Amino acid sequence: MIKSHLNLTKKYETRYLHPDTGEVLEKSHFLDNGRDRTGRAYFLYNGEWIIKGDVPEYREHLKNKFSSLEGFYNILKRTMARRGKDLTEKGRSLIGENEFNDPHGCYDKIRAHLKRQTDEYGPYCPITGIELTFKRNNEKIQKGITPKITTNISPDRMLNNIDYTTRNVLFTTNGWNMARGNLSLKDMNIYMHTSFFKNYIRILLERFPDKRYEVDQLTELENEAEHPQGRR
Repeated sequence: MIKSHLNLTKKYETRYLHPDTGEVLEKSHFLDNGRDRTGRAYFLYNGEWIIKGDVPEYREHLKNKFSSLEGFYNILKRTMARRGKDLTEKGRSLIGENEFNDPHGCYDKIRAHLKRQTDEYGPYCPITGIELTFKRNNEKIQKGITPKITTNISPDRMLNNIDYTTRNVLFTTNGWNMARGNLSLKDMNIYMHTSFFKNYIRILLERFPDKRYEVDQLTELENEAEHPQGRR
C-alpha cells in the first residue's frame, strides 16, 4: 500500500522561506496583515537546500502514487487547465471552453470521455496504435526539467484553435501530441507517417465533417504534384 503522505521533516533538516521575499523564517507559519500564511519548505540534502519536489524519496513517492490510470486523471485535468491558461496569456483566442473542468478532486468528465474512447479503440492511441501508458517519470535532466515519457497518455486538441471540448479532445501518446504541435494539415501530410496522418484525418472528419473541404483541397494539391503534365 502506498503511503498518502511522507513526513520529510523527520529525516531532513528543514527550514522555511518567506514565499515573497525569500527571507528565512523562524517557524513554518507567519502572520501577514493578520492572515496566517505558510512558508515554503526547503530540505537539506547532500549539503544543498532543495525544495520538496527535488527530494528523492518524495519523487519516488509521487512516481508510485501517480503511475496508474487513476493517478493520471489529476495530471490530465491540470494539464488541460494549464495549457488553456498559457494559450490565453499568450493572446491566443480559443473557440469554446474547457469542458473537463470538474470540481476539485472530481474527474468524472475525463473518466467518461476516456471510457468512450477506450470502448472504440481499446487501450491504444487512436493515431499511432501504441498502447497508452501511465508512468510518472522520476528523472530530471536538469533542475526543473523532467523528460516526458512518449508513450504516456496526453490530451490532444485535434484543432488547435478550439479549447479542450469533448468534441475536440483525443487522448493520444505524448509522442504524437508533441510531434504534431501546431503543424497545419498540409505540413502534417508532408512530415507525418502516412498511416498516422490517415488515422488523424479519419477521426477529424468524424468529429468535424465541415473540414471535408480542406481535406479535399489537400488531395487536389497532391494529385497536381503527382501529375504536373495535367496542368494548363
